[in-house]
Amino acid sequence: MRLALFSGRYYGGKMKKRKRWPAVVLLWLIFISMTAVIFYLSLQSGEETKALGRSMILQFSGAQEAGGAVNQQELDSFTYLVRQSGRVLAFLMIGIVGTITIHVTCAGCNWLIRTGITLLILTTIACFTEKLKIYIPSRHYSYEEMMLSVAAAAAGFAAVTFITLLGKAMKGITRLITTSHTL
Repeated sequence: MRLALFSGRYYGGKMKKRKRWPAVVLLWLIFISMTAVIFYLSLQSGEETKALGRSMILQFSGAQEAGGAVNQQELDSFTYLVRQSGRVLAFLMIGIVGTITIHVTCAGCNWLIRTGITLLILTTIACFTEKLKIYIPSRHYSYEEMMLSVAAAAAGFAAVTFITLLGKAMKGITRLITTSHTL
């Protein structure tokens, strides 16, 4: 079995090159950049992260002009909620972009192989970013946050997979209808 990375098919033992590589390179750059941003945010100290989140929320809500009408417990609770929502959104996007990137890169591979590679990479990123927090002062490892990241990445993967499979099914149905009308 021959794997055809970057192209898609072999003809007569030779690879027919498609002009797919610019899209593949662009997708990998986007995916790696998104992953780097997540790693950067994950590797900040706990106090830096809280201060950044708190200042952004205060600016957004306009509480600075109101003279601090929000108490500290409410602010911390809302900051945590915003940070977790950001985590879910970031890993959802990583799941979507990562799935597209790997499926476009490995277009000639079996669907099961592409799926396995994609799930392995996305799960590794989600687990690794959380596990590294044990080495950062004032940060801690959280199994719940790791599972939240894995679930968000899996949801992105599932969305792309569902849309891809739906598109293939619609294409197959269209072909059946077209061939039945030509007979």
